[in-house]
Amino acid sequence: MNRRPRAALAAVSAVVLAGCSVGTPPEVPRPTAPVAVGRGDSATTGCPDQAQAPRDTPVIGEIRGRKLRIGVSQTVPKLSKRGLRGGEFAGLEIDLAEKIAEAVFPDVPPNLVVPQHVEFVAMPTRDRFLALATDQNEGQNKAQADRVAKVDLVIADASISHCRVTEYGALFSVPYLTTVQQVMTYADSPWDPARDGFTGHSVCSGSATVNLTRLANQDVVESADTPDCLVRLQRHQVDAISTDDVILEGLHDQDPNTRIFDVPGLGSDYTAVAMSNRHSDLLRVVNSVLERMRPVEMPALYKEWFAERPMVMPPATAGGG
Repeated sequence: MNRRPRAALAAVSAVVLAGCSVGTPPEVPRPTAPVAVGRGDSATTGCPDQAQAPRDTPVIGEIRGRKLRIGVSQTVPKLSKRGLRGGEFAGLEIDLAEKIAEAVFPDVPPNLVVPQHVEFVAMPTRDRFLALATDQNEGQNKAQADRVAKVDLVIADASISHCRVTEYGALFSVPYLTTVQQVMTYADSPWDPARDGFTGHSVCSGSATVNLTRLANQDVVESADTPDCLVRLQRHQVDAISTDDVILEGLHDQDPNTRIFDVPGLGSDYTAVAMSNRHSDLLRVVNSVLERMRPVEMPALYKEWFAERPMVMPPATAGGG
């Protein structure tokens, strides 16, 4: 699919998830921009004699005593998808997860980190933030969170949102993607959502997503896992899918008979690694990895997985809606 490069990234829309009041929320708490460090280094604090490996803090020590548990999607081509034969995960977010895991286990040979010290936990879109061990998920969200497997990190196209900070106790890293909400229909459909609007047409979107809230006044069909919307479209149960461009590109690869539309006004978001707000020491490790990858490794991942369009890593100080 060929698309014109964007001249500039759209501003992040002020949106909230279900349970949050409508309006412009306060800025998501952001860490100061971290300093890039090499594999095995910790996020610096300005101390010249700092240890060369992430400190064995309670959280890091606990993880090293078991495995690093990372919540990922298994159904999003290009970002994170499980292979049908061997069952291996592959995608940009899996490559990023591996780099983070190497930093958490700096004394383990890189080729052994994932098979021996990482557990990828596949989860639907709806459950991502319920998987974090936070006060909110052990309190007000307990009934829903108890049915979800717990993870240390969520690397699954997680948009930065103030609501996710307050409702789920999520803590976000610096962002690694900018996404734009778009709409997919079948290529032979006479309907042009950018031109005609949504009236009279049903749209599928993932449950508990920022994308869903932007479609609040439309005929919306919720799906527990966003990629399942493609099955609904193929069965003619809905007229369109609306979600992030990076997800739609993967779905388009699965079904080339589809067409993606830029619909003005749907908005854009920053995607980051999410974790419990109890785990600020883990955040420092994640941020140091992302900053180390910024000059060379992230551009290489963008080129490998999204070769048809230019992508730029957002600034470290970028916040969310």
